[in-house]
Amino acid sequence: MMQLTGPAQLGGLLLAGGEGRRMGGVDKGQQLLCGQPLAAHVLARLAPQLGWLAISANRSLDAYASFGLPVWPDAAAWQGMGPLAALATAAQRLPAGIALLQLAPCDTPDLPAELAATLAAALTAGTADIALPVTAQGPQPACLLLKVCVLASVAPYLASGQRSIRGWLAGQRVVEVPFADAAAFANANDAATLAALTAGRHAG
Repeated sequence: MMQLTGPAQLGGLLLAGGEGRRMGGVDKGQQLLCGQPLAAHVLARLAPQLGWLAISANRSLDAYASFGLPVWPDAAAWQGMGPLAALATAAQRLPAGIALLQLAPCDTPDLPAELAATLAAALTAGTADIALPVTAQGPQPACLLLKVCVLASVAPYLASGQRSIRGWLAGQRVVEVPFADAAAFANANDAATLAALTAGRHAG
């Protein structure tokens, strides 16, 4: 069982439910980086920051379950609707006591060690409901931290025919939080990028 050592009220959701089109249709989270699945690298970055973690996945369910964390396929009503489907599903399944939910894609193995704490501090300091990391490369909406109360708005948004996470964010109270290290949010979402990342780690 993965050891989670962050604040109990701070939860996380690993987003591993995509179709992996740019990776040739394979499950990105199960592709190997230095002998370990990409998802394992991301979970290792998150575990010290969070008190609870679950995985959103629609295939390779046994492989994801081997991490010892809850695995949630998208509910039938939201299948194929992207990352917001994971949030709509989470809204129905989050355990009591989780106040904040940190998102992370399964292909971002170098996330900042202080990601959740930095975003949580920004929420505490103001009136926003969502903290959005921003780097020189732009906003990182798949790595946002949200107050769980806003999850109730996801299902109606999807039911209206909308799918865009950026469009959903436009209707929320969001604070942008700068991060200097853009490379920490780099995602290995195609075979070439994953190969380059692997080569860089071996060189290091």
